[in-house]
Amino acid sequence: MGSLLRPLLDAPAPLIYVVCALVIMAETALLPGIVLPTLSTLLLMGFLVQRGTLTWWLTLPVAVAAAVAGDQLAYLEGRHWGPRLRTSRFARRIGPRRWEKAEATVTRYGVPAVVLGRCLAGLRTLVPRVAGSVGLPYCRFLVSSLGAAVVWAGVELSVGQFAGWVAP
Repeated sequence: MGSLLRPLLDAPAPLIYVVCALVIMAETALLPGIVLPTLSTLLLMGFLVQRGTLTWWLTLPVAVAAAVAGDQLAYLEGRHWGPRLRTSRFARRIGPRRWEKAEATVTRYGVPAVVLGRCLAGLRTLVPRVAGSVGLPYCRFLVSSLGAAVVWAGVELSVGQFAGWVAP
């Protein structure tokens, strides 16, 4: 394990912050981002906090800001493209029935749906677009995105930090 992490432990902290932020943001902002390893990225960042490569007071805000920025870009895409997203290649892969279910869920539950979407892989990419598409008010979306990102990033970073404590 040490040999795999050695390049990261030796990399300058600013580079690690930038690369990790781009991965976290791209997962939601870009449709192909659904395959990006954001959970692994957050766990690694927490591990690097424990090892002293990164600092907690900067790692959490970087992760939260990247997550919220990705959410905002996806929301704006949903707001701009709206119903046309349902006929996109992305939506066809999801399927019309699942897309309708996602729209109904976001319309009915609003903020809780956005919070839950942030915490579930795969939905992180879909929910912000659906929220924009169904017209969830931007202020409500922003507040829920921010709150969810703080909880999500905080928990995952803490787990990574704990793993750093128990790792030899």
